[in-house]
Amino acid sequence: MELLACGHLANEGPFRTCLHLCVEEASQVSRLYTGRGGDYHLLCVPCAKLDDPWSQLAVVCEGCTDRADARSVAHVSGQPEVRRLDRPLGGVFCEEAAPVRPANDRCLAPMADGWLVYTGQHLVPSGGTSYKLELPADEEDDNGFGTPGPALHVSSDGRFAAVVRDFGRYGVVVDLGDGRVTMRLDRQDYCNFATPFPIAFLPNGTLVVATDWNRLDRFDPATGGLLTPRDTELRDSENPPPDYLDYFHGALTVSPTGVWLLDDGWVWHPVGIPAVIDLAAWQDGQTFAAEHGHELVVRDYLWNQPASWVSDSVVAIQGIGDDSDALVDGVQLYDARSGARVGTVFGPKGRMWGVDGQLAVVGEDGLEFWDRAEGARVGVLAGYRPTAYNPRTRTFAALDNQVLRTYCHG
Repeated sequence: MELLACGHLANEGPFRTCLHLCVEEASQVSRLYTGRGGDYHLLCVPCAKLDDPWSQLAVVCEGCTDRADARSVAHVSGQPEVRRLDRPLGGVFCEEAAPVRPANDRCLAPMADGWLVYTGQHLVPSGGTSYKLELPADEEDDNGFGTPGPALHVSSDGRFAAVVRDFGRYGVVVDLGDGRVTMRLDRQDYCNFATPFPIAFLPNGTLVVATDWNRLDRFDPATGGLLTPRDTELRDSENPPPDYLDYFHGALTVSPTGVWLLDDGWVWHPVGIPAVIDLAAWQDGQTFAAEHGHELVVRDYLWNQPASWVSDSVVAIQGIGDDSDALVDGVQLYDARSGARVGTVFGPKGRMWGVDGQLAVVGEDGLEFWDRAEGARVGVLAGYRPTAYNPRTRTFAALDNQVLRTYCHG
């Protein structure tokens, strides 16, 4: 052993730091990526912002690097290695005329045998009867957290559609067999502008939807019947009941077989806390299962990130890092049951779906396919940017200029 720059006679640490991190109690650090895999060095934030931060790095011991690495990351520079191992993609493209215009890129959704479009005034199914539908007006129109506007959701059997206002308050559920409105949705007005409307159809045909800022319920969409009666009211703020949830629900993403529900919500100050709810337990009679989801990560000022399930137990969430000011493009993978982080893939950024254990991402180059085992992009359809995906038929869809372009993944 030799005396290291930190003044310790010890084994060399796995990366370098500036000497300030060895002698000062900095609460935050900057991560300097080397461009080799996910390797990085650590500096105090002032050193990281110098013209030549590399000159500040020193070889220090394992103890000093461990203490530095335990601090929160408030700044990043450099870039991790983004692996691209593109291979030819199979599959079939089709184009057909579609004389209809979605209200936005959230208003095209798959049905059992085609696609459904919401125009802002009508629901228009492929080859079927259209129905007039307008959402109630919202009290606010705050775009500080996202773009307010309608979003379309369809049950897996294609029988019901829900049109909701993302970053807003109201929505409706429609029986596509006859155009009848079966439910009118209201998640109340407390900070509803901060997230997309929390809603998801489950594979068993029921509907999960927010009925208040901190409450989810399940319903029978055919009748609007409540399936989850329970008391969640806060009567004494000094002594909240054990099942009270101080959490703002966000976008909901269901695992393929409906065992788990990812909730991309947040809490004050604010921090994003994506959490997993045990749907199987909730449906089996655990009354307060929705109030006892387990958190995956805590991220300062960061939620509303693309997420998708890559298997029935592993979920991918975009944005590598724990602070909105110190993010790196890519996804972090979590095990739903344990909450443990089980992988990282640098690079993916954009709307995202899980496809055959891979991630399909609408990136800068087009529709990109990323393999989590290889940690790399393995194929790209240049220029193709779908807004909807049908997992049953493995088909993507984009509707632009009254042309429906679909791609069935090979």
